[in-house]
Amino acid sequence: MRAIAAAIVIAIVMGLLIAIQQVRVVSLQGAVTVERDAKQQAVDANKESQATITTLRAEAERNAKYAADLNKRIKASEDKAKKAKKEFDDLKRNSKPVRDWAAQPLPDGLRGKAASGNNDHNNKVGNP
Repeated sequence: MRAIAAAIVIAIVMGLLIAIQQVRVVSLQGAVTVERDAKQQAVDANKESQATITTLRAEAERNAKYAADLNKRIKASEDKAKKAKKEFDDLKRNSKPVRDWAAQPLPDGLRGKAASGNNDHNNKVGNP
């Protein structure tokens, strides 16, 4: 009888140990599932971040090219403006019609002399 009682006690203890191990296995399987889901979410977020980084890099490269092109255009416009100003200055100095026009005396009104004609500048038409 003692042997049967000992076998029953051993069987109960073994059953409890197996049940505890089964609870641990189920718990660990749940933890593994949670970790796997978290890992997949992290991988998905990383892929999305990489796509965003790639897009932003491409946009930055396009912006840099645009800025370089814009700077070239600005430089070309400035050079064109400098050339036009130089040509205008040369024209002022070297053009006979412009020199002849500049050599004419200023009209009397512009030299500070009173113009001939109506000297009363305060009376306006229609004012009594």
